[in-house]
Amino acid sequence: MPTLPALLAILLAQVPAPEGAPEPGAPPAETAPGDAGAQATDAARVPTRRYAIEEIELRGLNRTRPEAVRRHLLVEDGELLDPERVLLSRLALLQLGWFSRVETRVERGSERGKVRVVFEVVERNTLIITDLVIGSTKPQPLYGGLGLSQQNFLGQGLGLSGGAVYGGEGQRGAPDRFALRAGFFAPDLALPRVRLVAGLSGIYVRGEELSCPDVECDDFRANYAAAPRTRYERAGGEVLLGIRPGPFERLSAAYRLEVLQARRVGVPADEGPYIREGRSVVASVTGGYEVDTRDDFFYPTDGFRALGQVTLGSRLVGGDYEFSRYLVQLETAYTLFRLPLRFQGAVGAVQGEAPFFDRFYPADFSYFAIGPALGRAMELNFSTDSRYDAFLAMGGFEYGFPLWTRDASPFHRAYLSVGVRAVWSSATLGGARTDFSRLPISADVALRLDTSIGTFNVSLGYALDNAL
Repeated sequence: MPTLPALLAILLAQVPAPEGAPEPGAPPAETAPGDAGAQATDAARVPTRRYAIEEIELRGLNRTRPEAVRRHLLVEDGELLDPERVLLSRLALLQLGWFSRVETRVERGSERGKVRVVFEVVERNTLIITDLVIGSTKPQPLYGGLGLSQQNFLGQGLGLSGGAVYGGEGQRGAPDRFALRAGFFAPDLALPRVRLVAGLSGIYVRGEELSCPDVECDDFRANYAAAPRTRYERAGGEVLLGIRPGPFERLSAAYRLEVLQARRVGVPADEGPYIREGRSVVASVTGGYEVDTRDDFFYPTDGFRALGQVTLGSRLVGGDYEFSRYLVQLETAYTLFRLPLRFQGAVGAVQGEAPFFDRFYPADFSYFAIGPALGRAMELNFSTDSRYDAFLAMGGFEYGFPLWTRDASPFHRAYLSVGVRAVWSSATLGGARTDFSRLPISADVALRLDTSIGTFNVSLGYALDNAL
């Protein structure tokens, strides 16, 4: 990938010079500039003359309102041309997921010393499928779910999302298990001197966690409905408010309130996943910081994303649970032999009496687990393994092989992805690794598709997880 000085030289090479002036980037002699590739290799030829931006023109917008796009640009009419900020504006637009392609160029203005900056975009469908879940376990022969997201509601850049997963009655006597969620998100509200982030979400879950003496529940294979279990319901929501210190940063605070109802069936009070029996309330405040400089929302080849969160649950904010939760996630993107390579990592810790769903379920971070543990579906656990840990570490990488790129096709892009992950978790500080899988390392081979209705993964690891 070209370096930033080279990209700046390419961009400036497209700036038409006012009449009587040499072309930007041209040598002092009155000769035509070389091709863009030759100019890109010589960063010293970037001109010192500055041009004023007469107009910023947006081309290709049909469903998106221009003001929603301009909120994400780092350049404005009347400013001096800064090629780096033009390039960063293009990156910001690509990250939104509204466009399949964003191209920038600089054109001659109406008079000497002025230029027009053009952003030409190709819009993509922003009503997409975010979750497509189907699986099977011994206690739940079949379950499935669907999640939808509108990333550009009314062309204003607002986000709406919703999803549901349903498992039915399962074994005899077991109530329906399902989860519903909905959310609204405003990623960039421009106010004087500040850019706000705001969100609102709600959740309802009816589930159960098996608590057999052994995680396989071998003694209850003939009738899982007779197995000891904790049945629970969750209903509540979260309000988020934050600011954007920079174009690729987000600093936020969120308040969550949920009402819980739990009943133990054949489980002693001090066993099973932790939750207060009867009615209780969990309330928490979460502070978060996120920075994301990746160059593509689907399969990035440059940049990184880092997320840090601190959650405090307390009676002081209206809850019945006293706990703290810490999580750091990191993803970096590179190219190796001109192919995308991603490194991923996560470190987390929980202290205090956090309810089980605020702890870490290690199978959620692994490609597959050898044994009963299975990654949850929208926070619903359909497996027989109900061990949640207080400490977690994950590290891994993915290497992608591009198969095709077809902007005009419903299947825009496809990658064959090969990945490896290592997951370590423990119930206590300094304790042994939780044996959620016989192997702490898992691998995956997946077909990743970027389509007009969302992104999809056809994953061998997911298939193995349902079978092992």
